[in-house]
Amino acid sequence: MKKILPILGLIGLLFISFSLGSSFSITNDETVYVLLNYDGKIQKMDLVNWIEVRGRGNFFLSKDVKYFKNIDLYTEDIKMVLSSNSLKLYGTSHDVKNIYLRGVPLKKSPLEFKITYKYNGKISNPKEFIGKKGNLDIEVDIKTIEGLPFRIVMSTEFSADDLNLKNPENFMLMILGKTVRVTGFAYPIPYGRIILSLRGNKLRIPEITFTAFPSIPPIDLSMAKNLKSFYTGLEGFLLLNQAHQKILKGILKSIEESTPSIPQEFLTLPFTLISYQNKAYYIAEGLKSHPINFNKLYIYIKERAEKKDDEEWKTALNLAEEVKKEMEEKNFSNEIQKIGDFIGDLGFQSKKAMELIGSSMEGLQKIEELLNIMLYGGELKERKIPGLVDAEKEIKKSRDILKNNIQELERGEKKIKEWEKKLKNYTFTGKIEGAKSVVRFYFKLKEMK
Repeated sequence: MKKILPILGLIGLLFISFSLGSSFSITNDETVYVLLNYDGKIQKMDLVNWIEVRGRGNFFLSKDVKYFKNIDLYTEDIKMVLSSNSLKLYGTSHDVKNIYLRGVPLKKSPLEFKITYKYNGKISNPKEFIGKKGNLDIEVDIKTIEGLPFRIVMSTEFSADDLNLKNPENFMLMILGKTVRVTGFAYPIPYGRIILSLRGNKLRIPEITFTAFPSIPPIDLSMAKNLKSFYTGLEGFLLLNQAHQKILKGILKSIEESTPSIPQEFLTLPFTLISYQNKAYYIAEGLKSHPINFNKLYIYIKERAEKKDDEEWKTALNLAEEVKKEMEEKNFSNEIQKIGDFIGDLGFQSKKAMELIGSSMEGLQKIEELLNIMLYGGELKERKIPGLVDAEKEIKKSRDILKNNIQELERGEKKIKEWEKKLKNYTFTGKIEGAKSVVRFYFKLKEMK
């Protein structure tokens, strides 16, 4: 009976703890201390686990310690029960109860360091330059191995009498007398690099601390929405460009099909008519000399007929008089000249008609040239103008680049959501149910001189 009572008491304690568990606020804070060798490899790793319990009453905590060994408890009034993969803690909190555990992590560090030293530009071992004069570049390469982002803060300090910083633009500096404090930042995703360039008469490697926090980098992806909207507008502009191309091609085809072809003889008609007008004027001028010559012949026939009483000369005189009368009544020279004038009028009208047709044809040709420049590009008033066809190629190129950028942003959004999910209550050695988790790492490179 006596043995049953303690068991019932323990069950009662657990019952009370669970009943009060909802009123507690628990923080699981893990700090990992890592000592690095000169080349960046891990020499030693320890963990301090601070568990804060806020609230009043008895509590019971269960922590997963699958990756935690050699655990020591540094808080009084706390009962600890350790099994293979779990650690149970019992206690009472009046307002705030701080529990401190210390042990060795069984988990691999989420960050890998590689440290390279360049003495006067050549890769060297610290033994080759410690205490010597010259330039020293300490190159720290950092790699993440858990697929999680970290914010790395590098800090060191040294005396200005011993060392000078050659690349101050890459760091935040604080000068306290002769002490120079240097702070640098890196986001290895998944790689990062920090270079500390020093110069001194007696070189040494100052103590350097790298503080690492699991943290999503400050990336603004809000522009993705604007880019998507712009991409949609660009697609619409591309369709509009293609529609305009179809319209212009249709107009050009219509001009080509409807433009009349003028025969070559019609183009030369004004010049042909002018030549016939000139011939008519030449004939008219020739006919003007015929009455004068005939009049001489008529006088000769008349004189002969009057002197000689001969029937043949009288008959010739009668014929000459009839011809003379007909020539006086009908002025062939004027008639021919009128015909020439008429032909000249036709030539003038045909020339005007051809000038008008030529102007129309030239206007159509200019319209066609402008349409071709709009469609395929060219020079207009000594300026090179891009056409819709070339614009379509550039729009497609810009669209494809924009599409790739949007896809990259979408992948970035997806990656950030994955990181947020993984970093939510992220722990290094193990979770406590219902607790908020905080993890930080301190990687230390000891001073070498």
